[in-house]
Amino acid sequence: MDNLQRLESNPDRSYRIIAFGSSNTESTWSSNGRHNWVEWLNMNVRHHIGRHVCVINQGIGGETTNNLLERMDRDVLSFQPSAVIITIGGNDAIQSLPLERYADNLRRICTRSRHGDAEPILQTYYCPMYHQRADGFKSVFESYMEVIRTIAREMGVLLVDQYDRFEPFYRKQPEQYAKLMLDSMHVNHLGNLIMGMHISRAFQLPELQLPQDIMQETLQLKEQMDFCCN
Repeated sequence: MDNLQRLESNPDRSYRIIAFGSSNTESTWSSNGRHNWVEWLNMNVRHHIGRHVCVINQGIGGETTNNLLERMDRDVLSFQPSAVIITIGGNDAIQSLPLERYADNLRRICTRSRHGDAEPILQTYYCPMYHQRADGFKSVFESYMEVIRTIAREMGVLLVDQYDRFEPFYRKQPEQYAKLMLDSMHVNHLGNLIMGMHISRAFQLPELQLPQDIMQETLQLKEQMDFCCN
């Protein structure tokens, strides 16, 4: 993220980064008191960039790009953010929103962010456990993830491609991959931690400080994921 250095060099101003999405973003009771990827990113940003920068979680479970557009003024632009991390598409795929509509909605979200002087950042999902979903869901879901990549290229938007890292692990070691998942469509605290590691690296931040009680398991799973990607 190119403007993090600019934020660091202006400690007399407050800056906000909005995490904008659905249940993949929202903090819920299902986390059992563990951090999700937004909280990991917030801690890393505040520790290494400064306490004048914060990441605000504006995820709401069950939402689509239509919903994000409807609440964008209230939940994003009203905060006058410097950046908006957009992670959306799972519910669009489940509800069979036409790909053309989905792509147009993503463009509108990015454009409205820029009109509000906020840098849009697009992020793909982790990989669902397709064997627990209906036949054909893999090809449908991947087509939505590819739209995210296309819009990022088209609009010159930073892309954090979580799916590119998670999918090979699921495909090659599904039993190990299940240790990262809460259910077929959501990561658990370990999956969230690895997402936090990936997005921190995309923002050129130092590595996360891992909790001692889950450090060994996290590093083993991350090593297996990296091996599957090579």
